[in-house]
Amino acid sequence: MSKITRPYIIGIDLGTTNCAVSCVNRSKNPESRKIDLFQVPQLSGAGELTASPVLPSFLYLPGEYEISKDALQLPWATQEDDFSGIYARELGAKIPSRLVSSAKSWLCHGNVDRLSSILPWGSPQSIQKRSPVDASAAYLKHIKKAWNYQKKDDAEFYLENQFVTVTVPASFDEVARDLTVEAAKRAGLGDITLLEEPLAAFYSWLARHEDDWSSHVKPGELILICDVGGGTTDFTLIALREADGGSPRFDRLAVGDHLILGGDNIDLALARLVEMKLGKSNISLSGDRWKTLCHLCRAAKERILDAKSERERITIMGEGGKLISGTISADLVFDDMLNIVVNGFFPIVGSDDKKRIASRKAITEFGLPYEGEPAITKHLGWFLEKHKADVEKAIGKLPVPDHVLFNGGSLKPTVIQDRIIDSIKSWFGTDHSPSVLENPDPDLAVALGASYYGLVKSGSGVKVGSGSPRSYYLGVGGAEPEKKSAICLVERGLDEGTKIELENRDFEVLANKPVSFDVYSSSFRSGDRMGDIIDVDDTFSALPPIQTVVSYGKKGDEIRVPVHLAAEYTEVGALKLWCRSLISPNKWELSFQLRQKPTALKIARTVAIEEGLVLEAKRLVREAFESSDNSLLQSLTRDVSALSGNIREKWPLPLIRAMADELIELVEKRSVSATYESRWLNFTGFCMRPGFGDALDEHRIQRVWKIYRDGILHPKNSQVVSDWWIFWRRISGGLKPGQQRQFYQETAGLVIPKKSESVKLSPKEQQDIWMALVSMEYLSQNDKVRLGKALLPFISVKKDVDWKIWALSRLGARELLYGSADRVVSPVEAVIWLEKLMKQATAERQVIASAIARICAKTGDRVRDISPGVVTTVINWLKSVPGYDSYVHGIENVVQMKKSDRDEAFGETLPPGLHIIE
Repeated sequence: MSKITRPYIIGIDLGTTNCAVSCVNRSKNPESRKIDLFQVPQLSGAGELTASPVLPSFLYLPGEYEISKDALQLPWATQEDDFSGIYARELGAKIPSRLVSSAKSWLCHGNVDRLSSILPWGSPQSIQKRSPVDASAAYLKHIKKAWNYQKKDDAEFYLENQFVTVTVPASFDEVARDLTVEAAKRAGLGDITLLEEPLAAFYSWLARHEDDWSSHVKPGELILICDVGGGTTDFTLIALREADGGSPRFDRLAVGDHLILGGDNIDLALARLVEMKLGKSNISLSGDRWKTLCHLCRAAKERILDAKSERERITIMGEGGKLISGTISADLVFDDMLNIVVNGFFPIVGSDDKKRIASRKAITEFGLPYEGEPAITKHLGWFLEKHKADVEKAIGKLPVPDHVLFNGGSLKPTVIQDRIIDSIKSWFGTDHSPSVLENPDPDLAVALGASYYGLVKSGSGVKVGSGSPRSYYLGVGGAEPEKKSAICLVERGLDEGTKIELENRDFEVLANKPVSFDVYSSSFRSGDRMGDIIDVDDTFSALPPIQTVVSYGKKGDEIRVPVHLAAEYTEVGALKLWCRSLISPNKWELSFQLRQKPTALKIARTVAIEEGLVLEAKRLVREAFESSDNSLLQSLTRDVSALSGNIREKWPLPLIRAMADELIELVEKRSVSATYESRWLNFTGFCMRPGFGDALDEHRIQRVWKIYRDGILHPKNSQVVSDWWIFWRRISGGLKPGQQRQFYQETAGLVIPKKSESVKLSPKEQQDIWMALVSMEYLSQNDKVRLGKALLPFISVKKDVDWKIWALSRLGARELLYGSADRVVSPVEAVIWLEKLMKQATAERQVIASAIARICAKTGDRVRDISPGVVTTVINWLKSVPGYDSYVHGIENVVQMKKSDRDEAFGETLPPGLHIIE
C-alpha cells in the first residue's frame, strides 16, 4: 500500500522536552483533512493512568525494589521496566540519577558514542544505562504501543502501517538524522518521513489559514520562523514569491546552524542563580542535588512565565542522615527571571554585534556541548546577516522579516517575543516592526504541522517549496595538493525523492582497498549547482568521512574502476550516496560511519607532499628491511631525514603513513632477528602515531592488531620488549574500545599481579607497560580506578616516582585526549588521588602540580568536575609552587589544553599535518 493511501496520516514531534502526536483519519473518508491530537496514555503517578496531548521526553530507569511493578502497569504489554512520560519526569526530579533527559540533544553530540549506554549522564555504574538512540526509541515505542492498544486487534490501523512523519531540528546534520531514523526502526517504525521542525510549525499555521493566508502574507514578503525548544534553537526563512504563471508560492530560503541552546540552558542559568543564593549556607551542590535543582528551576520558570506565580520557593532536601536538617531553600522571583532569561538570553543587539566573536569552549553542565554564546538574539542577527544575499536574490530586499512565527515552549512569554522583535529592529536600524503570526499552542504546533505535511504529500493543502535544507558535497582531489576541493552532489532545496547522477563527470575509485571519502554540507552556500567543483573553506561543515572497501572482481586485485557519482535526497529526508561502475553493472552505496569511535579531538589534515618523495621513502624502507645488511636499518632514520629535509619529529603525516603502509606489508620481517623486530616496532609505531587522524588509519590498525595475538617474537631481547610496549602506547588512540579492553585484561596482571602470583619484570619494562596502559582512554571507569589504586602505593617511594605521578594524572584527567567523556574517572575517586598527591614529598612539587592541574582541570561539566571545596584546598596547596598562576588558571576556568600539555600527555609530538581544531 502506498504511504499516501494508508488509513491514517500521523505527525510525531519527537521533542527534547515533550513529544506530541497528531493524526488525520482517512479510513472512512479519503478526502478528510481534519487534524486531531492523539491523547497519549501514560503514567502520571504510581498506578495512575492519564491521557495527555504531550508525552514528556523523560525515561525513568527504576531500581529492582524501588517501585512495585503493579504500580507501573500499563494497559499494553511491555518487556522493559523503564517508563516514559509525566510520572517519569516527576519521579526523576527527586531521583535524577535514574532519569534520562535531553536524549535528542545527545543525538547530535559527536564526542560520545551515541549508540552506547551513557545516559543518565553521570549516574553510578550500578545503574544499567541507555543510549541516546535507545532513549529516543523508547518514546516512539511508547507512542506506538499506546496507539496500537486503542486500535485493538485491527493491524491495518497500527501505527507502523500508517504514513508517519517524525520531526527533527532543521539544523540536524546527516548523522543525527540517520540516528533518528535508527531510533524509529528500533521502535518498530521502519518506514517514516523526516520533516524539519520550523517548517512543521509553519505548516501548522497554514493548516489554520488554508483559506485566508493571502490576506496575511503578500508576495515579496519574508517570514522568519524562530523556534526555541527545550534543547535546540532553529531559525528558518520563508519567502512568498511569484512563481511561473503568476501564482505565488512559499519557498524556504535558508535554515540556521545547529545550536544546542534552549530551555535547558535557561534552566541551568536559573539553577546557578539559585545556587548562589543557597551558597550563603556554604553548601556544595553537585551530582544528584544539582540535577534536582535544575528540574525544580524548570518547573518554577514555567509557572512564573505562565503568570501563574510571581515567586517560587526552591527547596533542596538534605542527604543521608541530614535529610531534614540539611534541607535548604531559596526564592526565585519574577525579577530574577526577567534578568536571567530576558537580559541574558534575549538581549537587544545591534550593529556592534555583527562581527561574530571567536568561539570558546562552551559550558557543559550535563556533558552536552552547549553553545558558548548564550544570547539567542545574537545568533539570530548572525543568521539573518549571513543569508542577506539569499534574500536579496529571492525577493530583492534586505533580510528584515515582515512576519515572525514564534514556536517552542521557551518563546511563549510576550516579553520574550517583544525582545526578539526589538532586537531585529535594532540590528537593521529600522522602525519597521514585523507582525507576529499567531501560534495558539507552541507545544503542539510541530506535531499538527507534521500531519498537514502528510496531507500536502498526498496532494492536498498548501505546499512550501523546501527540499534539502542544505547542499552536500563529496571531497575530490584538487588542482593544488594543499587545497581541498569538493564536488556538489545535492543542491540546497532539492526536492525529496530526487535522484542525481553526474553523468557528465567521470571519476575513478580504487577498488579492493580501503578508501575514504570526505563529505561536507553547507546551509550557507546557495549558488552551487550539481557537478560544480569548489574549494573547501569555512562555509563548509565536515561530516564524518565515508570509509569503505569497494569490492570488484573475483581476484581481489587493486584496480582503478571508472565510476559516476550518484546521490538521492530520499523521501525520508536523508542523504544516500553511490558510486556506479562504468564498466560493469556494479553499484556501491557509500554509508556514513554512524558507529565510528567518538573522539574528543577534531583533527585537520593540512599537509601535502610531492609524490616522488613518498615513493623514494617507501623504497628506502623496503630496501632496509629486505636487505641482510643491518646497517641499512640503522641508517634508515637518517636516510629518510636527508631525503625529506626534516628531522624525524618533523616528518609530515602523508609521508609517515605511506611508510607505515610499506612497513605493514613487511611485517613478516620481524622474524628475521631481534634487530629487525625492534626496528620494525619502533619505526612502524612512530609512523602510525597516534593511531588516528588519517582516513585509512582504522584499516591500518586492523592489520597490525593481528600481530598482538602473535606476541613478541624475540622475548629475551630487552630492546624488543621495550619497543613492543612503546608500539602499543603510540597507536593506542586508534584501537577500538574492545581492543583496549583486551589489552588491559591480558596485560594488567603483569604490573598488578595477584597475591599468589610472582611476576618478575625489570623496572624499565614495568614503566613501559604502565605507560601503555594509561594511554588506553577507552577503558571503563572501573578499569581505570583499578589501575589508579594499584599506582597509589608507588608514588611515595623515592625512586622513579615522576613517571608514576604522570601516569596517575593521565588516568585521572578531567579532559581526555581522544576518549569520550563518559570514560572519565569519577570525581569521588579522583579526590582520593588528589589528597594522596598533595601529601607526596619525594618528587618535585612542579611534577605534582602538573599532575594535580590535570586531575583538577575545570570542564564545566559537574559530573566530571572536582567539588568546589576540594578545588579551594588544591589552590591553597599550589600557592607555594613556582608558576602558581599557570596551574590555577585551568582549575578555575574552562580552557583548551595547551599544545605542550597535549604533547606531554601523548608522550611525543603529533605528526606535522595533524592539527587540533579548537
